[in-house]
Amino acid sequence: MKSPKLGLFAIIFTSVLVTTACSNQSGGEAKGSTAGETVAVEHELGTTEIPETIEKVVTLELGITETVTALGVNPTGVADDDKTERIAKSTYDKIEGYTSVGTRAQPNLEVIRSLNPDLIIADPSRHEAIYDELSDIAPTIAVEDDTADYNDVIASTETIGKALHKESESEDLIENNSEKATELKENITVGDQTVLQAGYNEGNTFEVPTNSYFLPDFMEEKLGIHYALENAEETSEEMTIEQLLQINPDILILTVSEDEGSSLSKLKEDPLFSKLKAVEADQVYEVPHNDWSRRRSIPAANEVMEAMPEIFHEQTS
Repeated sequence: MKSPKLGLFAIIFTSVLVTTACSNQSGGEAKGSTAGETVAVEHELGTTEIPETIEKVVTLELGITETVTALGVNPTGVADDDKTERIAKSTYDKIEGYTSVGTRAQPNLEVIRSLNPDLIIADPSRHEAIYDELSDIAPTIAVEDDTADYNDVIASTETIGKALHKESESEDLIENNSEKATELKENITVGDQTVLQAGYNEGNTFEVPTNSYFLPDFMEEKLGIHYALENAEETSEEMTIEQLLQINPDILILTVSEDEGSSLSKLKEDPLFSKLKAVEADQVYEVPHNDWSRRRSIPAANEVMEAMPEIFHEQTS
């Protein structure tokens, strides 16, 4: 007669074997994933399962770094172009001690791997070619930043909020920005005057953002400002002084690189530049290129808005 205890043992052993076999057939966990509950996050390059607990994040764009930090998560690794001064002071003060992972255009994958991140946040236009390699290191999402307009940044903020399990905080960040913009709009009166932003390049040309770029789009959409260069396809155009004169804005905002400094004195020596309405009306304003061009985030827009009443002081009611 067969022992009842032996029969029970056989049943349990068989059950364990079947469970193990099923587990092996379903495949092991992908590299960089974390056991436990996950959240599926849709983004620009697909859908990624994000672990329930996020402790170490690597950010590969300046605006992404600012957004993550503003949501209360301090990135472990940051693509800072090997120049800490490109991190906004308001962000740097919170994340000092982070590890640089190199440039935004070519982040160092080995350094990223050494950080053992729980999440990598990339940009589709910069990092699509290495997306699979990044995903092999850790769960990776891609959100618009490099060529983003204002609505892209709103969408990116929402996606980052979901990935970090900070959806309520991201909603608050967006709402606060909208409230600040409404208040500012009520306190500046630009009227029908046109505004143009431009960065001076060596070779006597200008890199001019179009209204498809982040801050110009923000100025149009949230502040009702008439931006002077429309282009639905490109985020910037290279222009000569002659082409700038054809647009002839009423207000000109010149972005100044930290590496090159002011070019306004040199430009005023050019008789064509001096014919600009903005120059004749003394409505040319120099602003930091990093804040007005490289930074594309809700925190960046908030900080730029603080400077706008002074820039538009002659139009302020």
